[in-house]
Amino acid sequence: MFGKNTIYKIDFLLVAAVILVVFLGILTIYSAGFDPIDKVNSGLYKKQLVWFIIGFMLMLVFTFVNYKYLGDYSLYIYGFFLLVLIITTVFGSPIRNTRAWISFGFFSIQPSEFMKLSLVLILGKYIEFRERDIRNLRELFIPAILTMVPMLIIFIQPDFGTAVLFIPILFTMLFVGGADVTHLASIIGIAGIATVVPMVLTYREWIGASGSNFLLNFFKDTDMLFIVSGILILAALVTFILNFFIPNKLFRKIYIPSTVLSFGLFFSVLLQKYLKVYQKRRILVFLNPDLDPHGSGYNVIQSKIAVGSGEFFGKGFLNGSQSQLGFLPEKTSDFVFSVFAEEWGFFGSVILLALMGVIIFRGIQIAFESKDKFGALLASGIVAIFFFHLLINIGMVLGIMPVTGLPLPLMSYGGSNLAMSMIAVGILINIRMRKFVY
Repeated sequence: MFGKNTIYKIDFLLVAAVILVVFLGILTIYSAGFDPIDKVNSGLYKKQLVWFIIGFMLMLVFTFVNYKYLGDYSLYIYGFFLLVLIITTVFGSPIRNTRAWISFGFFSIQPSEFMKLSLVLILGKYIEFRERDIRNLRELFIPAILTMVPMLIIFIQPDFGTAVLFIPILFTMLFVGGADVTHLASIIGIAGIATVVPMVLTYREWIGASGSNFLLNFFKDTDMLFIVSGILILAALVTFILNFFIPNKLFRKIYIPSTVLSFGLFFSVLLQKYLKVYQKRRILVFLNPDLDPHGSGYNVIQSKIAVGSGEFFGKGFLNGSQSQLGFLPEKTSDFVFSVFAEEWGFFGSVILLALMGVIIFRGIQIAFESKDKFGALLASGIVAIFFFHLLINIGMVLGIMPVTGLPLPLMSYGGSNLAMSMIAVGILINIRMRKFVY
């Protein structure tokens, strides 16, 4: 139990950094919602402020509830949010052609945001439980299934950006948990094959490339890809069984590449069939926004103009031309950093990134200093959520990563993401405080 000096064990540096980032976010949302002609505001900043108050109370709750209890009930928490996720996907209110929200009239909840934390909890508990055997390839199947099930449901909504984030969360926690790096590299290889094949085909179709060859025809023939994938996985299974009874490095050199190629081709077929055309084009546009300057590339081009026009000290609060004159889309959510960079420039952007860096750095420290494996895994999973949200969102607005619709944590407008982030911070503080309990 905590004693009377509990208040002094709270990580005030982490809390201060979080509050400052949220304050800058609310300020930016106010600016983004301001109409310079009618001198009125959309009022979204008020809703964000209400969500921050709710989130702050949730942070306090999760600061003092022993995080080990969360691990004990992780399967129930995971199952609950998975059920809510399915209900949302089937019955949710479509917003911008995506069934990702449950509406309660005056406010909406996005369950996929809380699914991220649920995944971190159950992965942390499972990896802790199987810590001694986690280097075995077979031990990766359960974590992979736990990750892929909600990921595929979110993908169906469709919310490609949120779904993709589950992959780096899984990898981070497996790495911290002690999984074999070779196995993790194999999974990266599968993801690479699965992504590159449909992207190349989409690119050729988009630019109207003519001509074909055996390799292109092979990758276009999805039935043939399924057959080859099946043959490869069969070869992998045979050599894996042989290696089990007659250990030989040659068998390992066969079944690992065969498995990678098989799953890579299999998932490439799924992406070709079920990934929306606009989603594939978003990935291509980040390589060259000029491919579609008035369509998929418009957002990125306007964002880069906004960020660049801020120069060193920015144009000043409420003085951003791209945001105030309506050129910048989704300026309170996806591209909130563009608004901030235009108004506060490089100097302000560095300060914001430094504050985010403090949050991530403190999270890493908490993971290293945790008294138990579950605490370390939980902290690392939360750090992964913050870090990859930050990396993808900033990369997106600068045009060096695809436009995925991921918010900037603690900054972008959105109650579910803000509440989830505040809960995550509360858990981090909790893990740090427990190291003082003997």
